[in-house]
Amino acid sequence: MEIRELIQTMRKFQHLHRKQLQQIMEKEGLFWGQAPILEEIQKKGYCTQKELVDILKVSPPSIATSIKRLVKNGYLLKEASQTDQRCTRVSISPQGNEICNRCRLAFDEMDQKVFKGISEDEKQFLYDILLTLTHNIENLKEECE
Repeated sequence: MEIRELIQTMRKFQHLHRKQLQQIMEKEGLFWGQAPILEEIQKKGYCTQKELVDILKVSPPSIATSIKRLVKNGYLLKEASQTDQRCTRVSISPQGNEICNRCRLAFDEMDQKVFKGISEDEKQFLYDILLTLTHNIENLKEECE
């Protein structure tokens, strides 16, 4: 099998998977990338925008726009830090918790269907291959710097 064909198949899978995730989020009234923000804040209790930028590896303007929308829709709450008034902390609202939980449930159900018929050994083998590919590409990045 040609490596190019493997890469094209991985791209197609990634594209279709992302499209399915997007449909789930759109059904819940979310834009792409907002569910991971909600999940991260739900997990931590609260975050600063800078922490979200670092954790999610996205640009500060992207996080700022998403947070502004999520606050406007009532999914997030903003408050000044008690220790540093220059810093704003973001926490999840009860409505945000609800939508985050619904999205997570839908994502998990979708992924169960995607991996239907794949054994635990096959999942582990795929995981190991993906880790090796990730390691190899990270090494390439280091070589280029």
